[in-house]
Order: sequence, then C-alpha cells, then structure tokens
Amino acid sequence: MRIDGLEENQMSWMLKPLTWMMKRRVGKVLTPYKAWAYRPGITFMMSMFQQSIESSKVTPSALKRMVCLRAAQMIGCVF
Repeated sequence: MRIDGLEENQMSWMLKPLTWMMKRRVGKVLTPYKAWAYRPGITFMMSMFQQSIESSKVTPSALKRMVCLRAAQMIGCVF
C-alpha cells in the first residue's frame, strides 16, 4: 500500500516555507516530503533537525557529502 502525497495546495501553512526552499534548492517538491506533509509538526521538526546537522561545524562538510552520497548509493537513489 502506498500513501498518496499531498499537493501543495493541500499542505499546512507551516510547510509552505519549506516547500518554497525545497523548490529553490532541488527544483521540485520531493515525493517523500509530500507523504510526510500529512504530519506537519513532525515534518517541520525533522526539517529543523536536518538543517542543524547540515550547518554543524563538528564534522567537515566534505565528509557529510560523502556519507550522504554513500547512503544514497546503498538505497539505490538515482541522484
């Protein structure tokens, strides 16, 4: 069973800035994000958590990119 994602006009007002940033950064709203939009509070907090990891100075940015790339390879992500 697959969950049909929400379209932008169905998403909560609190997710509008996140969809705008995702479109600016990636070019479109990614499908998993549309499914997560059913729970806007969790989605918003998860986005804040991801942003805090990306902006952290503890781990070098090159290492973060390599880890993300390797994780994407392991799950078969096309980009």
